[in-house]
Amino acid sequence: MLACAVGAGLAGAASAAQQVKLGVQLSPERLGQGTTIEFSIQISAQGKLVPSPLSELDFRYPAKVGLLQSGLGRANCTAATLESLGKGGCPANALMGFGSALLEIQVGREVVREAGVLSIWMGPVAGEQLQLLFYASAATPASEQLVFGGLLEEAGPPYGGSLDTRIPPIPWNPEAPPASIVRFTARIGPRNVTYYRRAGAREIPYRPEGLRLPHSCPPGGFPFAGTFVFMDGTTATARTSVPCPR
Repeated sequence: MLACAVGAGLAGAASAAQQVKLGVQLSPERLGQGTTIEFSIQISAQGKLVPSPLSELDFRYPAKVGLLQSGLGRANCTAATLESLGKGGCPANALMGFGSALLEIQVGREVVREAGVLSIWMGPVAGEQLQLLFYASAATPASEQLVFGGLLEEAGPPYGGSLDTRIPPIPWNPEAPPASIVRFTARIGPRNVTYYRRAGAREIPYRPEGLRLPHSCPPGGFPFAGTFVFMDGTTATARTSVPCPR
């Protein structure tokens, strides 16, 4: 019943400067039940020490994945709060999940690597669309905290929705180009997430159910895809699927 099916993504078009691999896990994978979705990307560039910085990510997920019925995002946070107070300023019931990133910065002919961590929050409604906010922090050399958002939108078959995220330049120093993301993982769901409900004068902790899977699995499994836009103007696409549970 534990279902962690990892899909190997297809590389982008042969003419693209960047290549992307996409992987997805659903844990647990029980039809009609809540789950945590984890998607990861790996970015490389043939013939270059460091790929061009990623500027936009459009992640598409299957139809009938019930975010609104998930019990996640009972509260919301704002970008201004994250920028001024950090994640400690957001209500616990706005937390949607966690993630990580690996950055690379080219210094001459050398490459400096830096790991960062993410927390993902339910943001305010933007133009009648649900919005997720990503709070990213890293130590030296980047030593930056970034806040960027993604809009949840409808997507055409075989997908049901998409998370369209704009990623701002990640500065290092004024004389160097922005840092490049070479590995990125985002996990949306109840794993390691604690919410609180009020009972009289007490607040009782509980775990939200998670994104609800449909009661049936489409032929070929649950489809996922990503379109990636880079600062040098190139794009790449990747697709994968999670097999239906036995």
